[in-house]
Amino acid sequence: MSNSVSEINVNTRLLLVRYKVRRTALLFTLISIMLLSEIIAIAAATDVLSIRIPDNVRSAFNTFTLSEVADIEGPGEASRIAGMLNFSISAAKTLSREDVIKAIQESDIAGVRIELRMSSLVSIEVVDSARQTEERTSEEGHTLREVIRKLSNWEFGIEAVPQKQIPRGVLIGPASIVPGSATATLKFRDNGGREHSVPVRLTWSQPALTLKRSMKRGEVIQAADIGERSIKIVAPNVYASSPNEVIGKALRKSQQQGEIILLSLIEDTPTIHRGKIITLFINVGGMMIESKGEAQQSGSVGDTINVRNLSSKKIVSGIIRAPERVEVLR
Repeated sequence: MSNSVSEINVNTRLLLVRYKVRRTALLFTLISIMLLSEIIAIAAATDVLSIRIPDNVRSAFNTFTLSEVADIEGPGEASRIAGMLNFSISAAKTLSREDVIKAIQESDIAGVRIELRMSSLVSIEVVDSARQTEERTSEEGHTLREVIRKLSNWEFGIEAVPQKQIPRGVLIGPASIVPGSATATLKFRDNGGREHSVPVRLTWSQPALTLKRSMKRGEVIQAADIGERSIKIVAPNVYASSPNEVIGKALRKSQQQGEIILLSLIEDTPTIHRGKIITLFINVGGMMIESKGEAQQSGSVGDTINVRNLSSKKIVSGIIRAPERVEVLR
């Protein structure tokens, strides 16, 4: 009897041990699955900017942007900033991996994981684009550059390098080209009715205004503050190119001497500043009624702002019609 009891106790202890081992193993498995799921979720949520540069690239200028020589994929803003990174061709006509990494680190790219695929040194071939762009695109004698300019409605610099011989015939496509596009495919129909496609590599440039001195946020740009230089672009309507676009405008943020003026960083100088005592007016039955008010917001002519009527103490909305005059909205 005692032997049977001992055997039962031993078996019971073995069962308890096995249960604890299995429970621990199950708990470990669940924890592992949870951690793995979290890692996968974090990895999936991380945006990736992929930059691939082949071992041999071509450029028509002594300077070039990253978008001209690299395949860039990723979030729109990060891709745009990366594509605009500028490089100069060295005497050795090479681009180093270290130079690319340094440019990326000094840029405004943030919040993405960057995958850079390139050799330690990339060979750069300087092509004679001036000669290539004189190739005729049709019997009418239009140059490739003239065709691209017409399709894009771009008034500044264009360099176009066809990747294959341009056939004789009539241009049938595309209907338009977006300025800043790295490539375009032109389609021609020859005299025999056959259609041909010609890939073209494009480089766009424009005059860009720069600051001759460092300026603080809110300072108004004057004619003496601006200089000019030609730059290559990957998107239109980013840089100021005409003095009329910036003179009399205020900076949204501080800028250093020599920096290019971005259109997004300038704003109209307010006609009326917050706290300014102005004249409120309203037309009622052909009569103009006026009173004094205190501007609760800053704004320029045409803007709608809130104004405190100093007589009634009420806040009203009005449109700035002239300096110190706001028409009350009914």
